[in-house]
Amino acid sequence: MDIQCLEGLRGCGGAGFPVHLKWQAVADEPTSVGGKVIVCNADEGEPGTLKDGWLLKEQPRRVLLGMQRAAAMVGAVRAYVYLRPEYTEQLRFLQLAINDLVEDGFLSLGSGAIWNGAGFPGRPVHRPDHPLPPQEMPRITPAAATELPLRLDIVLGGGAYICGEETALLESMEGRRPQPRHKPPYPTKFGLWGLPTLMNNVETFWWAERILSGEVEKPGSHRLFSLSGDVERPGVYEAPVGITARDLIDSFGGGILNREQLSCWIPGGAASGVLPPSCLDTPLSPEGLKEVGTSLGTAGVVVHAKPTSPIKVAAEIMEFFADESCSQCTPCRLGNRAFAEWVSGAQDWPTEDVTERWLEAMELGSICGLGFTAPLIVRQLQRWFGEVGVQ
Repeated sequence: MDIQCLEGLRGCGGAGFPVHLKWQAVADEPTSVGGKVIVCNADEGEPGTLKDGWLLKEQPRRVLLGMQRAAAMVGAVRAYVYLRPEYTEQLRFLQLAINDLVEDGFLSLGSGAIWNGAGFPGRPVHRPDHPLPPQEMPRITPAAATELPLRLDIVLGGGAYICGEETALLESMEGRRPQPRHKPPYPTKFGLWGLPTLMNNVETFWWAERILSGEVEKPGSHRLFSLSGDVERPGVYEAPVGITARDLIDSFGGGILNREQLSCWIPGGAASGVLPPSCLDTPLSPEGLKEVGTSLGTAGVVVHAKPTSPIKVAAEIMEFFADESCSQCTPCRLGNRAFAEWVSGAQDWPTEDVTERWLEAMELGSICGLGFTAPLIVRQLQRWFGEVGVQ
């Protein structure tokens, strides 16, 4: 099977970029000194999202085999799992799965070393016995890149939400403060230590393995949904893309907890905004959620029952964004803090004109998704819940 078999699969980390295009871009890059790199983003810092952590406990081998297949297809001989530091159980399961894959011949001897992400206590990834960066690497020919066994190690992150952004994650791995890079160049051309780098999240590699092994015939037809909050049966569920939130909550989650009334819900992780009960029949798909002004994101559905206020939920999200901003961009650094105070009622709400200018400054002047998608929270409040700033 080739890369085109993945057509239809979108990245499951939030942005939803077509997977086959990203893999093909790395495959098309020339293999030279240093080779190419695979990075699995297992940081999973998006509030309301827990599917990646579940996969690394329940099916870590499939995730790692997805990375191994990716490496074979694009010509990479180095791979890393960038792991959320709180995932201590997942770390143990990953180590066991890596050991099994080494014994089975899928990974090279020495795989499974644990290293700290940069900017945090401990050493950065590169080290004397691990010959990266590029100037220390022997020249690897394209033929050799497909024949050498894959070396796969684990990098422990430092708990920074911003490392959900791929270039901030790379900065962390290279020994610097995790802050997003200006793009282009994109990681597919200039990634870890300047090498062509393929980056996907845990669920994406899991789906890739299932597709390439022939288990799944129609890429992109299903997703893993994280269902949490005020539901009877919170958990991770595989369901068709396009299922409605009502069906997901009732059929999979057992309905609203204690049969309370729904106050609001989040469709795809905190960054996708807060929606009213009237949107429950919206298809949970990129196209369906676009109609209500948001996206599927990480497919992290969070349910809030009354008396929880949508304004309170939005205020907590904005407070989280304000705390997690890397502070590189002034619009993001100041904007998230200001809106956290305005939405919560800690400061009086500004005029409509001032509000719009702040929102536009964040959308147009921020480097990464944290800054230019945070205004979605406010716009959703304005659209669905009317007056904001009063709880």
